[in-house]
Amino acid sequence: MAIPTAGTMRDTAALVFDLGGVIVPHDNGLLHRRLGERCRPVQPADAIAAMARDPRYELGALPIAHLHERLRAAGYAFDWDAFVADWCSHLALDAAMLDYVERLAASRRVLLFSNTNREHWEYLLRLSAGRLGRLEAYLSHEIGAAKPALAAFRLVAARAGIDPARSLFIDDKPANVAAARGAGFRAEVFVGRRALERYLAAG
Repeated sequence: MAIPTAGTMRDTAALVFDLGGVIVPHDNGLLHRRLGERCRPVQPADAIAAMARDPRYELGALPIAHLHERLRAAGYAFDWDAFVADWCSHLALDAAMLDYVERLAASRRVLLFSNTNREHWEYLLRLSAGRLGRLEAYLSHEIGAAKPALAAFRLVAARAGIDPARSLFIDDKPANVAAARGAGFRAEVFVGRRALERYLAAG
């Protein structure tokens, strides 16, 4: 993260956080291997990944039940409840990072902007004992737009009523950070909570 210029953070009206890789550690490779290994015959992880990465799932254009049916056709024999457990098995919660985000939210506006689907979001709500649900969230499957599309950032800014030039977007993916900047946001790549704390404190 670059050191902010004098007054940068004082002029920032909103902080916008990604979920995955920032507040929510995840291992997509583990997920794809798990689903593939539970098929008969066993399916390669890259084939499962190709199915799961269909952008219509995170845009809310197709329900995750559609993916379950595709997997069943590939030999996955487990019912819906078992599938949802598998589908969420790679997600965790960084409690210290969530604590920090909540502290920030006590003194300034904090938003979440995440590419996700309903099943993952509901799981994370349970995992966080509802804490994530108390933050202002803009979720791809609800708004019908996803990062790194410039239109997605503009839609979030419009719906939230925030000025991108006075908002700081934090994401672990450089492509999303670049897109945010293209949409007029200040944006930085997340490399860890301590680095973020130093960055914000320096402003």
